[in-house]
Amino acid sequence: MKIDRIIAMTVILLALMPGLVLACDDVPAQSTRMTQPTLPVLEDGVATMYQIGVDAAKYAMGEMGFERGDAHVLALTNAGYPVINGQTTEICLYAVMEVTGCNPGKGNLVNIQSHPWKPLWFGFYDKRTGEAVYMKVKDDGTGFAVQEGDKIDAETVLADVAGWDPGVFDHMLPIANIWAHEKTPYIFMKGVEHHNHVCPGITSGLLLANYVEDRLPIEDATNQSYKVISCSACCKDDYFVKAWDSTTGKKGMYATHLTADERNALREKYGVIADRGIFIRWDASSKTGDGLALGLEYPQTEEGWPRWAARLQQNIIMMDAADTPETFVSTIKEFSLANEDELLALQGAGVHPLKVLGIMSG
Repeated sequence: MKIDRIIAMTVILLALMPGLVLACDDVPAQSTRMTQPTLPVLEDGVATMYQIGVDAAKYAMGEMGFERGDAHVLALTNAGYPVINGQTTEICLYAVMEVTGCNPGKGNLVNIQSHPWKPLWFGFYDKRTGEAVYMKVKDDGTGFAVQEGDKIDAETVLADVAGWDPGVFDHMLPIANIWAHEKTPYIFMKGVEHHNHVCPGITSGLLLANYVEDRLPIEDATNQSYKVISCSACCKDDYFVKAWDSTTGKKGMYATHLTADERNALREKYGVIADRGIFIRWDASSKTGDGLALGLEYPQTEEGWPRWAARLQQNIIMMDAADTPETFVSTIKEFSLANEDELLALQGAGVHPLKVLGIMSG
């Protein structure tokens, strides 16, 4: 019969390909993961960049006791930016993701921007325990110059400000704690990557942006966008680049500098730090805009605290207010722009935008 011939042919084919059936049964679930790329080896026997990433990840997992795929663990690194002996380091990101399961899609791999000549480093933080490790790679790529662990959660370190020294965790401390904050949005951490650290300045950028979005919401996604005229330029501006795509190249960001006398005069007049900037919702179709000149007051911190502790406390207090930015942000002036010439009058070279708006005299 026809079916008997089909069965016979199947048996013959299976006999010619031994192990085929077993292979289907024995393939582990992880076999669908991408295979490792061909990895270059540095000269003089120096380990591959991939292996450095693997070693960093395995060291952290061993010291901190977490398993692959733990969403409570943050991986921090500037991998991809440093260059060691002519070798780029982006493959370290692949290694860290492969070993730990941390990745940008889960929001627990933060890739900090840095200069190409800066040392390559890795940090890991468990927000449940507060445990962290930090590693810095030797300049020649032959191993780690620093491998240290500590408990760096805000509750622990701020309870012993006098007795605790951030040491090698000075840079990592605020990033890890703000990442662990329940109100920190994903896009804020992208701003942190771009700015390369967490400080009250970039956290104020989040509050300013939320304040503007509440009062001047984008109603026409095709034609409307935000333009920023920063007076004075500071850390906050790097957040707008990520949150609003307000880049200088696309004419979304302009920055100017105020003297100390000008800044003091503004504070005396308005009672807040009034040089936070001018924010415009611009409509490219009608060539009109609505704007806000904003001020901000930073939260007070414990008297006598060292700088690292005061800044950490400020960051946490400000992130607590992410949903109520008016706690710290205030409107200095509202205005409208009737045409493109009025916009250019604020953006042109040699003009003082705060004087054009009448916020400052002169």
